[in-house]
Amino acid sequence: MKRSPKHDYKEGHNVELLQGGGSFFPTVERVLDEAKHYIHFQSYIVDEDDTGKRIVSALVRAARRGVRVYLLLDAFGTKYLTKEFIDEIEDSGIFFRFFSPVFIMKGFQLSLRLHHKVVLVDGELAIIGGINFADRYRGSDSVKAWLDFAALIRGPECVRVNNICRRLWNKTFLAKEERSSEIVYSTALYEQNISLRVVENNWYRNKIEILRSYRTALRDSRSHMIIFASYFLPGRLERKLFRLASERGVDIRIVLAAKSDAPMFKRATSFLYQYILRNNIKIYEYYPANLHAKVTTVDGKWCTIGSYNFNHISDYGSIEMNVNILDEAFTTDFEKTLNEIIRNDCRQVTVEEYLRRSTWWTRLRGWTSYQMIRLLMRILAQMTSKKGR
Repeated sequence: MKRSPKHDYKEGHNVELLQGGGSFFPTVERVLDEAKHYIHFQSYIVDEDDTGKRIVSALVRAARRGVRVYLLLDAFGTKYLTKEFIDEIEDSGIFFRFFSPVFIMKGFQLSLRLHHKVVLVDGELAIIGGINFADRYRGSDSVKAWLDFAALIRGPECVRVNNICRRLWNKTFLAKEERSSEIVYSTALYEQNISLRVVENNWYRNKIEILRSYRTALRDSRSHMIIFASYFLPGRLERKLFRLASERGVDIRIVLAAKSDAPMFKRATSFLYQYILRNNIKIYEYYPANLHAKVTTVDGKWCTIGSYNFNHISDYGSIEMNVNILDEAFTTDFEKTLNEIIRNDCRQVTVEEYLRRSTWWTRLRGWTSYQMIRLLMRILAQMTSKKGR
């Protein structure tokens, strides 16, 4: 992969990979307990279960020792919190609100969603990934956790994360005492000296940085790509870029869910299997649990970790955040982790297997699901565009 322009990436970072709930949740609790001045905590889902309560308890502890805590949760993803739980949060001194609480109809919403999962502490460190705060992401002795990743970063790009979090928190009219006024101009530089860039998708603000970085990765890839994608439904241009990359000899491995919590999306993705396989792109399905990861590595040099799903719902209907890492040592280690998961926990879908399990009924259901989701994407693009408002 060609090196991106230097001005896009900043050096001097320390990065720690967090794989699954086993490392993610203890790390989040630890950094919350170490916070001294302020916390921005923004997520799509915080469930009122053991995991959600444990994380909220850490936020409450921070607020009670004088840390300013800004808690912003998506109104649709986190719509089942009880009044008692919300009262407990607000009574602790946490500044709390829901993002975009206006519903179009009961139980369904098409407005822009806050989908990223970000924890920012004191403007000095940020955790960016795809893991929500619920039991299913932590797992138990009897149930394997959903597979997902996050990255803990320290260094200059925390300034950008701070600015994004402040902008989203201060988006609506708030009383002066509730507004986030913390500004960070610079941070320490770290010996690990990793180059990275924090990117976001926010169609309403004409930002499609993550989608553009994926397109660049597909165009510039030279050797191999590994993609773990929970809800994979690339658009026509992206499918063309996949095909062109494969034609020039790039070894592309796409890891998808064997079983999904979103059956319609799974059927729509399966509808694309024939196209993918026909273009000599390898498909693997992950079996131990639900695959919720959204990560990619390219040529052992570049990788991206975050909340962005490879589909136009993430492009047009959600606010997303990823961290793009341009570092050979980090990416090579990450690739080893992903390849180990492929070897141990995945099964390759060959052309023969696909044809064997494909019937006229499954193809019809897949086509129908694909067309319905494409229609939804068009509606989202119209409803979240500034022109429509």
